Amino acid sequence: MKNLLEQIYRRRRPPIEKEVDEELRFHIDMQTYDYEGRGLSPEDSRVMARARFGDVEKIRKECVRIGSGTTFLIWILNSVFLLSLFGGLMLRALVSEKNLHHVGDILMMIGGLGILLVYAKKAGTTVFTSKSESFRLGLNNKPPVSFDDQGRTPFDRVRADE
Repeated sequence: MKNLLEQIYRRRRPPIEKEVDEELRFHIDMQTYDYEGRGLSPEDSRVMARARFGDVEKIRKECVRIGSGTTFLIWILNSVFLLSLFGGLMLRALVSEKNLHHVGDILMMIGGLGILLVYAKKAGTTVFTSKSESFRLGLNNKPPVSFDDQGRTPFDRVRADE
């Protein structure tokens, strides 16, 4: 089972790595062009942009990890909730006893809500706000990994003149 998951991960990994590399290259190029617009040479601009961006390889690894999204635990949880959903559907469809229909309904609710909760967790949606109040799911107490304490993306941090 683990070998199958590793094969799936390896198949997905190159497109994610390529996408992350292109995105990082874009941000470094934008910073380079900004420095060139200020009068620096292209070589100096590139060096300064890479230095300002920080440890590119560390950022790249973190972005690939975030982009891959599915860990083994998430895969297990989704499988359990999906089995619960289908088990509930089968009980509802194939069994004629009324009491078992209620069990099927409960299994379907557990499966459906569990899948939604895992999706919300993966999306990083932990705080929902309106004009008058905010609601925290309690999944984690910090912002998603790609954001800092002020809610800025890595690119926003690079562009900020602090």
